[in-house]
Amino acid sequence: MKHARDLSGELPVAAMRGVEPLAALVIGALRGWNRGGAGAALVTLRAQMTEGQAAAAMAAMCDLAGILGAARRRPLACHAPECPCVGADEATFARFVQEAALGERDEALLLASLMVDGPAITGLTDAAQRFGLHLYRATLRDAAAFAAARPAGTTLH
Repeated sequence: MKHARDLSGELPVAAMRGVEPLAALVIGALRGWNRGGAGAALVTLRAQMTEGQAAAAMAAMCDLAGILGAARRRPLACHAPECPCVGADEATFARFVQEAALGERDEALLLASLMVDGPAITGLTDAAQRFGLHLYRATLRDAAAFAAARPAGTTLH
């Protein structure tokens, strides 16, 4: 039996400035896809990655979207691309992709079960792992560039 709920997937649970770089990139791509399809998501990815990485990440994201479209429990709610808030669905999706990419398969499978029907859980998790690994590589490259640009011994606080 389903009950009426006061909470929705668009409920703000965090601020974009407070999320990790990988999660921010996942949310940005999700928002782009939600508002303008694959083309808008690709623009978001190209801004943070090389062309080859963006194309590979986009292929994995298309697999993710295909599985979500066919087996989702309900549509994911997304905020506008420039919104400073992170919605509950966006945070869950970003966490799912992050867990899959970083090898936390049991956690990723559990989160996938919240989004899709049983038979699609493994496929969704595999696509999320591929997608997340491409994004993770891009965030590592950015972190290395930041560290190289900062003079040795610089105090951050």
